[in-house]
Amino acid sequence: RKQLEIGTLAPLDVVNSDSAVSTDKQALITSQSNLEYQQLLIKQAIARNTNDPQVAAAPVIPTDRVSLDRLPEEDVQIEDLVKQAYVNNPQIEQAMLAMKNNEISIKALKNGLLPTVDVFGFYGAAAIGGAWNPVCAGGAQTGCQGLAQRGYGGTFSDLFNSTNPDKAVGLSVNIPIRNRVAQADQARSQMELRQSQMRLQQLYTQIRMLVTNAQFALTNDRAAVQAAQAARDFQLQSLDSEQKKYRLGASTTANVLQQERNLATAENSLISSTAAYARDRASLYQLLANTLDRYGISLTDAATGTINQAPVIPGLTAPKDPEPPKPLTPQ
Repeated sequence: RKQLEIGTLAPLDVVNSDSAVSTDKQALITSQSNLEYQQLLIKQAIARNTNDPQVAAAPVIPTDRVSLDRLPEEDVQIEDLVKQAYVNNPQIEQAMLAMKNNEISIKALKNGLLPTVDVFGFYGAAAIGGAWNPVCAGGAQTGCQGLAQRGYGGTFSDLFNSTNPDKAVGLSVNIPIRNRVAQADQARSQMELRQSQMRLQQLYTQIRMLVTNAQFALTNDRAAVQAAQAARDFQLQSLDSEQKKYRLGASTTANVLQQERNLATAENSLISSTAAYARDRASLYQLLANTLDRYGISLTDAATGTINQAPVIPGLTAPKDPEPPKPLTPQ
């Protein structure tokens, strides 16, 4: 605007600058909104009640520092990493359980197609006792002759001695002929078993590819972060040089602002590359299923509410013990 007042700049250039400033303000507001949204997600994950005004207004300060040191997994052979992922990955365990369930279903349905043979038998004893029926008094009626009166003792004796046994043996054979329903169920179970086997094989192949790509991605991301750091350092030195030129009158404000913009762009690239490295590192931990072990988090402690071991926070170091005071020297 000062250049416009003295006539060394066209009004259109000022309008263009105003438009660039408005665009940058909009981008700044969008970035601030995204930051607040990410903070809200973290608060919802770690806080039980987010309705507290102090919790809602408190900023989130990350304590996990992204280190570019080589991970132990990068020096491990790819086959060993793949085996570790096979053992710890819950998806493979679920697929194996589903396959075993299908195998059991096939056995049960196959048994339904086989003939069924039932063999049964029973053996029992009966006894009769008591006084005569008044109708049979004198034993004149037919059917009343030969029946002696028996008391409780004689009745139980006949029962246990099997005086009047009752026994039988039987055999039942059921042969299914052209059982279409059972055959259809067995065919469907065979297809489900093949699908579960194919799904398990796909998981093996997919995890192998993901672990291999994750190991390579860490090396590439580390190189990208180092390149971004070098670019940031170069822009920082360029800005310092331009500011010195401006103090000596050999540069303009526009050049200084341009160098500041270049530095901000380089810092943004550094943050993006560092975030990509952290994301790929977390993906490798997720594939190997050792995230909780690496951070020292126990699900048993979380379920019981009793923390027996403090979690491991990367980037934090134990405080140093204070130095003992020096003894006073007498004068």
